[in-house]
Amino acid sequence: MDAFQTRPVKLATNGRRPVILACLLAILLSSIGLATQIQYAALLVLRCVQGFASRGLILIAGASTTDIITRAERGRYMFYSTLGVSLGEALGPTLGGVLTQFMGWRSIFWFLTILSGVIILTQLLFLRETCRAVVGDGGLEPQSWNKCALQLARPLKHTPDPDTRIKFRRQPGILATLALLRDRHVAILVLGNATCVGAWSSIISSLTSLLERNYKLDPLHIGLCYIPFALGALTTRWTAGTAADRLFRRYARQIGEEVQPNRQSPHLLRRISVERARLALGLPFLYFYSLCIIAYGWSMSYNVHLAVPLVLLFFFGNASTGMNNMLIMLAVDLNGSRPASTRAAMNFVTMLTGAGAVAGVMPLTDAIGFGWVGVLMAGLLAIVSLPLWSLYFWGQRWRQDQVPELD
Repeated sequence: MDAFQTRPVKLATNGRRPVILACLLAILLSSIGLATQIQYAALLVLRCVQGFASRGLILIAGASTTDIITRAERGRYMFYSTLGVSLGEALGPTLGGVLTQFMGWRSIFWFLTILSGVIILTQLLFLRETCRAVVGDGGLEPQSWNKCALQLARPLKHTPDPDTRIKFRRQPGILATLALLRDRHVAILVLGNATCVGAWSSIISSLTSLLERNYKLDPLHIGLCYIPFALGALTTRWTAGTAADRLFRRYARQIGEEVQPNRQSPHLLRRISVERARLALGLPFLYFYSLCIIAYGWSMSYNVHLAVPLVLLFFFGNASTGMNNMLIMLAVDLNGSRPASTRAAMNFVTMLTGAGAVAGVMPLTDAIGFGWVGVLMAGLLAIVSLPLWSLYFWGQRWRQDQVPELD
């Protein structure tokens, strides 16, 4: 279900806020159903609904960040917008382990129900519409039914400028979204991102089984072992987010341009090598990511002291989040007028890859050992770095030979 997110993306061109609220409502209702369910078939269907809604929510939230943040300042804010995904994947097992051990598995879904309700309330009160096809640069009023409580209490007082509104020649449908994969830039970035997500999914999904098998831990302590990964992902805001913005400004100065806060010039964006500005940081993260996977794989294979894989999980979380977000950021930079469609097209491939990796990691571990699984994943990352290097060196030239997408 994670792979098929083009429908929420199509709806989001008429407004991000209604889709976000609809996804949150679907999560809330499915959580209630899961908490009270006794049939496996219904449980499976509701989990699919929950996955569909949550993934759509992630895509639209990322697109909202793109709506309001310029490329020169997008680094740290993009990491903020994706931080919930990393923390959720890492802290979810911890909370799940605590709730399951002391209150039973149904308490997990009651917790999600309460959390979803609180978030829906905050969105109704404070979340403004950001879609540029609706509100332009923020100076236009959205539809009356699409206003938050804060906007109803404090309406805009300045004269709106309708020229800032983006107009689509046609609404992006499923085929139009998937057609983005034919673009050379997007295809290369999807290849790198899919490999990154596949390796990441393999490590995270196998952690529970390996900790139980090698260290005989109970669900509570297994959940606590996900915390280092969450902390590593959290620190990416400083190791990659700030560095990404500094690199963008440095490449702008190299062509004699000075980046102004909260200002975005199409002229600058056509001249600057956005590919180098992003991959100059993304590629080192990729190689560091590969080394972390190899070290982690052999540490689990040889059953060393638990502290070793936990420390490596911290660096793994930092490197994987840094690399993944740099690739997503570059893809969105190159398709500024359709960020949600771009991320949906990437997700179509990456989530299928992640699902395959989750299904195959433990059988492969039983066949060749987890150490060699780590070597295999690192080798795949090294291979996909080659087309990323081609994008680094020649990406700007390819882009200049085509109709510019940056706007």
